[in-house]
Amino acid sequence: MDQRVVIMAGSESDRPHIEKIIESLKYFEIPFEVRICSAHKNPDTLLEIIRDYNGLSIAIVFIAVAGGTDALSGTLSFHALHPVISCPPDGSNESCLTNPPGSSNAYIANAKNVGKFAAQSFAHLDPRYRKLLEQYNREKVNSLEKSDKEFQKRFTGGSSWEV
Repeated sequence: MDQRVVIMAGSESDRPHIEKIIESLKYFEIPFEVRICSAHKNPDTLLEIIRDYNGLSIAIVFIAVAGGTDALSGTLSFHALHPVISCPPDGSNESCLTNPPGSSNAYIANAKNVGKFAAQSFAHLDPRYRKLLEQYNREKVNSLEKSDKEFQKRFTGGSSWEV
């Protein structure tokens, strides 16, 4: 089964934030599309876009990128047949967390974490994502272990203590 992330942004002004999300998706080799559509300014177009994606027989994860009152997350998560992650460009956005009943979006504040979440969503469908997730985790652990050794050498004054 084909997989894809669809980044839905409320405005072109969110480009720097979108680029961080794209960077995280590229690490996991996840195909993606970016759409610009405001839930406030062109709701009919948004509903048409959602219907088009709902009609596809592929695995999709939507990423909602909208600041302010963020009607995009709530509208998208209510009407979409696929999971929605709210990743607002303006940091901790309470409106993403308080969508009305029936809007079931997840929330990820750090754009750099979106790719991993999407890869985890698709890992049961494609073993390639599982391997990339294992590689990502190994890289993080190796980096921590390297830092630990460097700090031990630098800050323990050469003495070792029994633990």
